[in-house]
Amino acid sequence: MRRFSAVLASLRQRFGRTPRWTIAVVAVASIAVSFVVFKAVQHRKTDVPVPGVPYSELATALDAHQVRRLSVEDGGTRLVAELTGPRHIGSANTTRVSAEVQKGAVGLGDLERWSARGARVEVEGPGRLPEDPVSFVVSFVLIGVTLMLVARLRAGVVSGGKKFEKVAEDRQLTLADVGGAKEARADLHDVILFLKDPSRFKKMGARCPSGVLLVGPPGTGKTLLARAVAGEAGVPVLVASGSEFGEMYVGVGARRVRDLASKARHHGRCIIFIDEFDSIGGKRGRPNRTSEEDLTLNQLLVEMDGMAGSEGIVWMAATNREDMLDPAVRRPGRFDRVVEVGMPTAADRLEILKVHAAKRPLDTDVDLRELSTLTVGYSGAELANLLNEAAIIAVHAESAAITRSHLDQARDKILLGRVRAGVVVSDEERRLIALHEAGHAVVGIITCPEDRLHKVTIEPRGRSLGAAHFAPDTDRHLHSRRYLEGIIAKALGGRAAELVFLGPEAVTSGAGSDLVHATSVARRMVAEFGMSEEVGLVSADPSAHNGAPSAQLQGEIDTAVRALMANQASRAESIVRKHAVALDAIARALVDRGVLMASEVLAIAADQGVPLKESIERTELVEA
Repeated sequence: MRRFSAVLASLRQRFGRTPRWTIAVVAVASIAVSFVVFKAVQHRKTDVPVPGVPYSELATALDAHQVRRLSVEDGGTRLVAELTGPRHIGSANTTRVSAEVQKGAVGLGDLERWSARGARVEVEGPGRLPEDPVSFVVSFVLIGVTLMLVARLRAGVVSGGKKFEKVAEDRQLTLADVGGAKEARADLHDVILFLKDPSRFKKMGARCPSGVLLVGPPGTGKTLLARAVAGEAGVPVLVASGSEFGEMYVGVGARRVRDLASKARHHGRCIIFIDEFDSIGGKRGRPNRTSEEDLTLNQLLVEMDGMAGSEGIVWMAATNREDMLDPAVRRPGRFDRVVEVGMPTAADRLEILKVHAAKRPLDTDVDLRELSTLTVGYSGAELANLLNEAAIIAVHAESAAITRSHLDQARDKILLGRVRAGVVVSDEERRLIALHEAGHAVVGIITCPEDRLHKVTIEPRGRSLGAAHFAPDTDRHLHSRRYLEGIIAKALGGRAAELVFLGPEAVTSGAGSDLVHATSVARRMVAEFGMSEEVGLVSADPSAHNGAPSAQLQGEIDTAVRALMANQASRAESIVRKHAVALDAIARALVDRGVLMASEVLAIAADQGVPLKESIERTELVEA
């Protein structure tokens, strides 16, 4: 008995608590199998082989009143007769014989005729167990397994399975693991203090924000901040995604919201973090939104500030589409604190690089401060990816540390793509590509000096056959009209070089992506920034017109965009003609070397008389 108890305890410890419905299914299956085995054994004990005779002999015995009892079996295809006296069949005497007939041959009239001749007629009724009990057992097991799978699937769909479980403690972070985002961290400091010691707030009659909405572009660290807040406060965090509440069954989303809130109340003080919140908190009643999504959002709002309350629970959500959220989400008592998590500044990028570089060996020639100035516009996720790509390149190079060269290669790989060694470019195309990229470089140096030239290459990378890479030397939040016009001219510099050196009949399709970029900038200047005399200070944004702008305004915008593009194309062409010697020298150097760094390009341009710093009156930009 002790041994049985020990075995039972070990099984319970190994497999955990078994659901009641599983025990019930197993018990029913055991009883059914035992019953089938019992009936099969009983059938085998009572079933004695009966010798077969032709039907004519059995019919003769019936007509002679020599049959005491007749049994019709197997659906009317087998007749078993008990004779009034023994008959010698084969080598033995027997009182039981059987005969086989075709299916459907025995009718009601035959049964009445045989009964009239003194035989007791019996017909095997439906419901008898099959002769082979294995088929019955297999059928029963298949039906039971199917029912079990359906029950488990239904339970998993409704309750969410193992969704919304507490995040493991080793997955939590602290604010020291999150670089930059100083303003966001300051806004979240109150939440941390409340979760640590809520009594301080209750004494002053203050309450912690019940909902915190993290808003910002992708990759800026919204999820990391939520994990860091939970780690700093030392409370559990339940993580969910907005898409996890949607399902094909009606009411499942609201049920999962209730389950999530119930789990949170069970933990007491905790954080509920919902990523991609716009998929659940979108505006109600908008087109293509289902009633099921509205029901889920209604349940979420009720759980946040309904009658049940959520004392000690902080709801946090992250989205990069704040404009899609329902107005009821932002009202006081719900997600009433909005934390902006913007793109990192130069100082933020330096902190982020230090956080990720602390886990990797860096060579002495790596300057993280310089790297932070070269990565303007990078998000935190992109900076982490940059160091990771550099580490992978260092592994392939069998280097003991990450060097500056590895970082440059990683940066080029992310921006321009991997070098396509298998692409064979003819000498004629190589010369054409060099002229095109040299045109971008020369026009960009003159018209857009704010963006610093990084390198010019004619190596096939990614989808391009060459590139002139410019990068701003500092963070900019406002852009002047001169700067935007310079971007358009720089984008059209490659086509201008083809036009000047090869003629209008020889221009190629290489400027396709340049035209897309230039047209986009020109349209924003005209339709959004009011930088066109033809259109004037009118915005084409739909919110300014309560719908789409008029066709007349759209026509004026198209005309102004075309004129602006033509003006900057003419400007780029004149620069290329004026500095054709310098452009040709840069193109020849590119053909020879394949890649030119910024210092080499600027040296060639200066030798050929290109003004590296034009005397342009710079407009002072006032912070808005």
